[in-house]
Amino acid sequence: MDTLELPGHRGAVAANTPSCTCGWHGDPGPDASGTWWRHAIGALEAEPPQWLLAKSDTLREQVRELTASRPDVALKLLAEVDRWTRPMTEAAVAAARARGATWSEVGAALGVSRQAAHERFRSIG
Repeated sequence: MDTLELPGHRGAVAANTPSCTCGWHGDPGPDASGTWWRHAIGALEAEPPQWLLAKSDTLREQVRELTASRPDVALKLLAEVDRWTRPMTEAAVAAARARGATWSEVGAALGVSRQAAHERFRSIG
C-alpha cells in the first residue's frame, strides 16, 4: 500500500483504489496514485495559501489587542480595512461568477447561504 501526503491530505492506495483522509475516494484504476495526487493538488489549490492565512491570523490578533487598549483607533483601522476589502470582495465575486461559479459556490466560499450571497451581490455578478 502506497502512502501519499500533502498538507491536510494523507492518502493511500489499496487494491488500485485511492482514498484520502479528507473523505475523498477515487475509482479503482492502474493510475490510482496519479488520481490521488490530482485530487490533493486540486484541493490545495482551492484553499488560500497558508502564508497568507498566517498573516491574516496575526492581523486579527493585533486588532483584538488594539481594540482592548485603544478602541477608538481600532475603529478607524477597521473602517479603513472595510474600505479596501469590500471592493476586493465584490471583484472576487464578479470574477468567480464570470468563471461560472454558482451562487451556492459563492455563498459557500463566503460562509453564507446561496440566498444571502445572491441578495448581497446580485447587482455585480
